[in-house]
Amino acid sequence: MNILDKIIKSWWVILSFIMFINGFGFIYTGLKHDNKNWVLEGIIYEIPWVFYIIYIGIYGVELFKINPADNVFLFALLLLLISIIRSFWVAIKLWDVYDNHEKYAQNPTELSNPKKVKENSKLFGGPICCLCIAVIFFLFAIVAIIL
Repeated sequence: MNILDKIIKSWWVILSFIMFINGFGFIYTGLKHDNKNWVLEGIIYEIPWVFYIIYIGIYGVELFKINPADNVFLFALLLLLISIIRSFWVAIKLWDVYDNHEKYAQNPTELSNPKKVKENSKLFGGPICCLCIAVIFFLFAIVAIIL
């Protein structure tokens, strides 16, 4: 695969540079490549922006006054920078996958074994993932209320 095709397939990296939607690139590519970790990572990058919007609605924007929205905004900016670096890292890893797709292709014998597929699908169960996201939301809320 030539470099232009790789860049075109990595268009989602642009979303990492845009505030408020920097996690959607990871959600998109995680769903496209069936990688639940990237989807969860994208959700984690979006959580502070949700809280920031909520706190701006509650407290408003006031100059020279400290409110919880400022702390959440700084944390969201930090995650924005991390998501930019991480998106390049994932895109370069995907370039390797695009070049060596036969190396990363699944073995057909594994797909024909339903027991093995069922064991692998239980690795990241739905309730545990939802519980982790709920705990992260709860922790953000507690930190924002305290600060």
